[in-house]
Amino acid sequence: MKLLERGKATDAVREAAIAWRVRRERGELAPVEAEAFADWLAAAPAHPDVYAAVGELWLVTAELERHPLFADTRAWARAAAEGGQASRRALAAAFAAAAIGLAGLGVYVQTAPKPLADQSFRTAIGQQATVTLPDGSQLTLNTDTVVRTRSDDGRRLVYLDRGQAFFKVAKDRRHPFIVTAAGRTVTALGTAFDVRVDGGELKVVLVEGKVRVESARLSAGVAAGGPSADASRTHPMITDMSPGSELVATTQTQWRLTPTDVGRETSWLQGQLVFDDEPLVVIAAEMNRYSTRKIVVDPRLANRRLSGNFSPGDVHGFSKALHAARLADLKDMPDGAIQIVPLAEKNPAGDMGVG
Repeated sequence: MKLLERGKATDAVREAAIAWRVRRERGELAPVEAEAFADWLAAAPAHPDVYAAVGELWLVTAELERHPLFADTRAWARAAAEGGQASRRALAAAFAAAAIGLAGLGVYVQTAPKPLADQSFRTAIGQQATVTLPDGSQLTLNTDTVVRTRSDDGRRLVYLDRGQAFFKVAKDRRHPFIVTAAGRTVTALGTAFDVRVDGGELKVVLVEGKVRVESARLSAGVAAGGPSADASRTHPMITDMSPGSELVATTQTQWRLTPTDVGRETSWLQGQLVFDDEPLVVIAAEMNRYSTRKIVVDPRLANRRLSGNFSPGDVHGFSKALHAARLADLKDMPDGAIQIVPLAEKNPAGDMGVG
């Protein structure tokens, strides 16, 4: 938003811009006035910008008029506009004060968050995508992910049906941002966090700000008081998270909140997967998320622990690295998969590489 700051334009230019704005607010300009207005705009490079700033702040006062702290701003501004040069100077000050007051309230006419629309986004295996939502929030989808958004007057509703997404939420205290995933909700006002769904398991990593995670409310059976009602589900789980924490919910009532390395957990955003002393079977499963060609780990190597950085989807490079480090041998499977086997077991064909 442009402000009518001193030093950016002279008082005379500001007053002239306000005077032209007032005339145009009253109605269509007469031909002579329209010509004079065009001449004034062309008289100096700064005139169009100053006039545009006046227009922006005029809209600001319209927004402020609806706020109890500035109830009479626009009415007073219109009255001041009818006066002479001194009144127009007062009006310029009023516009600037209105803009400052509006900024303090966190309300911007030009950048006010818009409600979300009914939309859906998806990525294929190995694909990632970033979209900007109507409210200004950014959403980055990881591999094989499905996300839906829904329009709602009072809330910003997002549904993570499958996969993983990173949310950078635009601040808007009046409209909470709510992500529903695996039967739980993650509510934020303005923050950055990662949400992942694996079957019925939910994982939330908070990078900045605060979020509240809640389990599903009463099931239909509980609400109806049916004999199969689970008493433990009558009270929803609620957890408030702080930056640098990770929440893993395996069931509606089994939650684990622990500190975590957010850089490692969100490394996929930079095109890297970072592993620190992880079992080989876990690493392979994570690599498999990003590729249609899969890695199969021999059970004898499943718990072999490794550390390293790898590119998502590069199962070929990952497997080759294991072989080059003499940690395992490789086999090509009939279905195209790569099997990782102990060094003692040789490929009958004598081919230790992967094509």
